[in-house]
Amino acid sequence: MKKIILFIIAALILTAVGPAMADMTTNVSGKACPYFAGQAFSSIPLAADPYFNTDTLDPGTMPPLIDITGFGGTISITATGLWGHPALSGPDGYAGYDPTHADYIALGISTVTGAPLNALAGVFLGSAAPVAGSAPTALVYGADMKSPVLHQTFIIGSSLSGINIPGGATRLFFGLNDGYEWTNNVGELSVTVVPVPGAVLLGMLGLSVAGVKLRKYA
Repeated sequence: MKKIILFIIAALILTAVGPAMADMTTNVSGKACPYFAGQAFSSIPLAADPYFNTDTLDPGTMPPLIDITGFGGTISITATGLWGHPALSGPDGYAGYDPTHADYIALGISTVTGAPLNALAGVFLGSAAPVAGSAPTALVYGADMKSPVLHQTFIIGSSLSGINIPGGATRLFFGLNDGYEWTNNVGELSVTVVPVPGAVLLGMLGLSVAGVKLRKYA
């Protein structure tokens, strides 16, 4: 009887979390600038950098996002396709580091030091837009990319698993790693986010089992 009860509980949990934890796929243009995440098109203040100003006039530079409201634990991300400029590449990019111009970072999102050009980048945001001048410390490519904080760009490449969702995150944006002038990039990637509900499911199942035992000894 106990096994039947646990089976029913597990089935109900899977039914409850299944739709909310489904894989999600989005297309990401080579023009997508991760530093414009959370901004509204045509509302980004102009700056001294002419490349920056040109990018703000192209709606294609606004990065796409996936709504992760209610998610917890970890996710995995995969990507396929070709994009970039001047050379096309896959989502892992190619050797060659181009420091991001300061006016992009000044919007409130950090860069990644030493990251390959054309690499797929991501950034977690909450419900609010980044505050100008408040970018967190830049991550260093080759170090841990699986535990970024809010507004901290991280490199995904063609595949990155076990990414910890930071507290308060409700949106995950994607873009191409570049130094400046996103508007002249071409191509696009297909990016898939795969939630990992295992820990959540096991935790809920554990609570359910505890509840069964408590009722037994009550």
